[in-house]
Amino acid sequence: MSLLEFHPKYRPFVASAVLALCSFPALWHGYRYQSANDERRTATEQAEQSIALSDEQTIRNEQIALKRAERCVLINEKFPLVEGGKVFYDPKMRKDSRLLPEGTKLCSKSGITAIVDEAGTVSSIKQAPIEKVNQILKQRGLI
Repeated sequence: MSLLEFHPKYRPFVASAVLALCSFPALWHGYRYQSANDERRTATEQAEQSIALSDEQTIRNEQIALKRAERCVLINEKFPLVEGGKVFYDPKMRKDSRLLPEGTKLCSKSGITAIVDEAGTVSSIKQAPIEKVNQILKQRGLI
């Protein structure tokens, strides 16, 4: 008796098992391919949404920066605004090592604005076009 000869009663079961075993790799590949396509499609949709949001966010950030520039403390460009950096009355700390108070608005000629948080560090950095910020600073007589 050969390995391929089965009792007639078991032939449908054996044929189904062989078919399932032979089909499994192709089905698994199709499933993985479909999952990869779904992931790519989702990533593309998220990227498109973030681009749309980033345009809106850029406009909002510019408005916030221009509003801050109307009442801000102009900082020296030698001491750039860095998120989490401490802000002192005297940045060289020669005379005064006190931190600026919470809520102080800071700006630079490069169009960057920020707020001092409760820990005395720079937070919420926003940027607007240099020309617009400098125009406001000129109107205020700071430059």
